[in-house]
Amino acid sequence: MPWPFSSLDAEPLTGHFRTVKTLLLFFFVTLAAFGQQKEALTRVPPRNIVPMDVKQRAQAAVDALMVLTMRGDFKSALDAMNPDYIQVTSRPYGGPVKFKAALLKQMNAMGKNGVKFNAAITQPSDTAFEVDYGFENQLVNGKPVMGKDGKPVQVARYRSWMVFVPTVTEFQYFDKTKVPNVLRKFRKWSFEVAISPKSNEKWTFINGSNINALQLRKIFPFLPREDKDLRFPAKKVEERLEKK
Repeated sequence: MPWPFSSLDAEPLTGHFRTVKTLLLFFFVTLAAFGQQKEALTRVPPRNIVPMDVKQRAQAAVDALMVLTMRGDFKSALDAMNPDYIQVTSRPYGGPVKFKAALLKQMNAMGKNGVKFNAAITQPSDTAFEVDYGFENQLVNGKPVMGKDGKPVQVARYRSWMVFVPTVTEFQYFDKTKVPNVLRKFRKWSFEVAISPKSNEKWTFINGSNINALQLRKIFPFLPREDKDLRFPAKKVEERLEKK
């Protein structure tokens, strides 16, 4: 049995052969263009350095959040959580409403079980990223730039800030496994992930105690894949033993 396309080599079908070559050339050019487009979509857009004043405002916002926690206003603290993070994290728990209700119950239970926050401070941030890459209106003096078609001109850029703000908290609780009960005190180093749109700063938060790169990439896909590349602030807990 001859090769199915052997007739293309025949002299009478020269024009047909040219047509096939043209179609093949178009196919490979299109395939190459698709590959370039796919590469562009997966390439990480370059970031600018987050200004120091942005980091300072993020730290001030975390300070205010910690005041709420110290006062025991856990509901307001939960309401300040990043909504995109809640949306992603709450799926296995029945959605945002049930998830936040369960967290609030746990936080209120801490006080009933004798857990008390004694002090909380923030520290200057060393790590911050531009995030939320996408299209938005190009602005000049706060007003959209209009195109020839009468529509606002769109530009692609990072639209939000993300700042890792280190925190230090001191708390105590009564260890009821001891008789008599023993008061134990701890110092905890962690951080808050503070996130805000650039256009209208309104900071929301993700507690850094159990966060990792994979979880953050579900919200912001262009972030680094590895924890080490995100340069998370230190996390540890030490018991403060009374000096004898």
